[in-house]
Amino acid sequence: MYVKKSAILIIDDEQSVADALKVILNDNGYDAVVALTGRDGLEQAGRRQFDLTITDLQLPDITGLEVLALIREMNPNHRVIIITAHISPDIITKAADGGAVTVLAKPFLPTDILKLMKEVLANRETARL
Repeated sequence: MYVKKSAILIIDDEQSVADALKVILNDNGYDAVVALTGRDGLEQAGRRQFDLTITDLQLPDITGLEVLALIREMNPNHRVIIITAHISPDIITKAADGGAVTVLAKPFLPTDILKLMKEVLANRETARL
């Protein structure tokens, strides 16, 4: 029986972070794709359907909050997790108001992101029933 891998878009301008996340996700059965800028991520999101996007807050061209708004404009039900080393109550509020699933503080453990993704994707599947 074929099981479709969940497609995950990772948007982070730190190549080492993006590559590490991609390896972790691919090693755990996901189909992870990396974009190093917000615009590149949006371009990829326009060409392919992803089950979840993980975006850094601080990007060189647009912010993670702008990525969130534009991706949710393309698909209002799309799930987005924002990751940042600069977490604050204001950022958490803005992300929640924009429809983000959550904001995860960097650095985080691989087990933290994997557990969170599993919960988010399971909730999405349940919501479709």
